[in-house]
Amino acid sequence: MGSIRISESLANKQKLTVDGAFITEYMPSAPENYVKIYLTGLFCALSSPDRAFETVAARLFCDEKTVSEAFLYWQEQGLVHIAADSGAVEYLPVVPRSRQIRKFSKEKYRAFNDQLHALFPSRNILPAEYNEYYSVMETFNIEIEAMLTIIGYCKQLKGEDINYAYIAAVARNFAAEGYVTFDRVNEKISELELYTDELRAVVKAVGKKNIDHEDRRLYIKWTKSLGFDSATVIQVAKQIKKGGMGRLDSKLTKYYELHLFTAAEINNYEKKRDELYELTKNVNRIIGVYYEQLDYVIETYTLKWLDMGFDAQTLENVADYCFKHGLRTLEAMNDTLKKFYKKGVVTGESIAEFVLDAARSDDEIKEIFEAAGVSRAVTSRDRDYFRTWTYGWNMPKEVILYAASQSKKADSPLSYLNSVLAAWHEKGVSTVEAAKKEGSSAIVKPAAEHRIVTNFSADEINAAFAKLNEEL
Repeated sequence: MGSIRISESLANKQKLTVDGAFITEYMPSAPENYVKIYLTGLFCALSSPDRAFETVAARLFCDEKTVSEAFLYWQEQGLVHIAADSGAVEYLPVVPRSRQIRKFSKEKYRAFNDQLHALFPSRNILPAEYNEYYSVMETFNIEIEAMLTIIGYCKQLKGEDINYAYIAAVARNFAAEGYVTFDRVNEKISELELYTDELRAVVKAVGKKNIDHEDRRLYIKWTKSLGFDSATVIQVAKQIKKGGMGRLDSKLTKYYELHLFTAAEINNYEKKRDELYELTKNVNRIIGVYYEQLDYVIETYTLKWLDMGFDAQTLENVADYCFKHGLRTLEAMNDTLKKFYKKGVVTGESIAEFVLDAARSDDEIKEIFEAAGVSRAVTSRDRDYFRTWTYGWNMPKEVILYAASQSKKADSPLSYLNSVLAAWHEKGVSTVEAAKKEGSSAIVKPAAEHRIVTNFSADEINAAFAKLNEEL
């Protein structure tokens, strides 16, 4: 689907408004997610219409298929228009339902009407109810027998007083999953009824008396799509104090996102929940940031750090290190921990040893500086040079110090030191005696005395970089 825009009559108002008719006539009978998508889409259409569709999905943490289904629903209600060629969505003015009744062929739906009356013999069915059923069937291509089966299923769940908006919502759910024929609808209903006994225990656990279609749909989602077994669903349901099935759905979805599937894993997570909150608050305090809601921080950072092998004390120590070095965001700390992890440094002891080793390296660099007559603080570039000399070229410390003493009189001691050591490395110099014998004669001669070739072919350059990458 393409962009989302508002019609000219709405655009001229230059502000986001929600028509009262939408709230009183359309919102009560619409699926909750569809209402959120309608309002969010309207907001995004004013700010970034060309990217609004994907923005709506991102803001509401849903997939684009759900957004498409919602806009099809609102097109059915006459509140948006979807372009057949581009898929662009255009918001239209809200027209009260009393002025928006569509006309359908009475002959086409004569048999449907007769069977509908047979299902609700004592019900006074008004034109708006007929119109809703016809509209759903035509919009989603639901067979008449399939629609009657859905109505009978809803009546079985809710009784004869069932609201027709509920029936229409169930029919849309069936259609969204591809159940639009008589056979397919019966197949789906059989699947839904298969888990009645298990679902009854779940519904009872959350304090609900009766099972409805949404309960069945959610149970299949939890057990089939998310992969939880019945015992785990019931256990989590027993922990729900308020919020009912919606709260249970949020809990199980969260556990799924955290890769917690068994009762033991979930119990362990909940047991450590308070510890996670305390640790996260401490890390935030040490770094100097504040988040009122910590769930996002725990799921995005803390749990991942613990999974990498860092313990609570180590995380607080690293947070202190980050604060003192100006790395005062969670993302900066995350990058630092990734670097430690890549080096295999995750315990408090190994990090302490790493820091001490770095400090020892700085002391050695300062000793080299002193020999070369350099007086300044050690930088990250100096550490890179030192690693190259010692680990890359395997130069003994005494050779480096001798080279530094010879670089003292140069205009740029460190540049000269790099040149001397590079030349000695190429010659295989590994002792002070060999260095004294070699002297500085191996250093590259000035450009005036040495012709430098620069016109390399593409193949030659590619080969050079490949060799460089192999040797790093």
